[in-house]
Amino acid sequence: MQETVLTTLIYKYNPYARFWIVLYILSIFLMCVLLCDQIPMYIIWLVLCIWAIPLVYAGISKMTVFNFRALDRRLLTLTSTYIRVGREKYSIKDLTIEVHINAYDDFIYRIRREGLLKPQAAYGNNNELLFLCNGVSYDYEFHLRGYNDYVTLCQLADQWKAAGVKVITKESFTREFVDKQHAKMMRPKKR
Repeated sequence: MQETVLTTLIYKYNPYARFWIVLYILSIFLMCVLLCDQIPMYIIWLVLCIWAIPLVYAGISKMTVFNFRALDRRLLTLTSTYIRVGREKYSIKDLTIEVHINAYDDFIYRIRREGLLKPQAAYGNNNELLFLCNGVSYDYEFHLRGYNDYVTLCQLADQWKAAGVKVITKESFTREFVDKQHAKMMRPKKR
């Protein structure tokens, strides 16, 4: 039987994000202070609104220079027998694992708002793996590229439980709901 394997990207803390945000806000503040006597106030407010757009975009987008997360060079490899982070390998038998499964890239689900079903999109970057090995706690935020990665991760969690490993799985959406939404997306469109 072939071993189930999931290799994915992990995120790390971006040490420069705070610097860029503070520098950006200070530059806006200094420009406004220096120019408030020479330019009408409505133009300054307009410029402030325009300058705020990159910060708002950074808050809702996947990756920009303002994000507090950056991609790590190491890869996360999950299998039914071990977890590998970069070159470090941890045997499943020695671990206590907690997995937070949020969603995968381009997961579209529908929620009822104001009586209508409205589609919502989720990204695959808010999934977390926490494990305890020999008294040391490890925490990794990782990316799920698509539905196949999601299914593989669920299979791995089930295999870890079957192997007797203490696994806590927290899912934002039930597996049945995700499967149903994926099936709806895969249906051929009517013409």
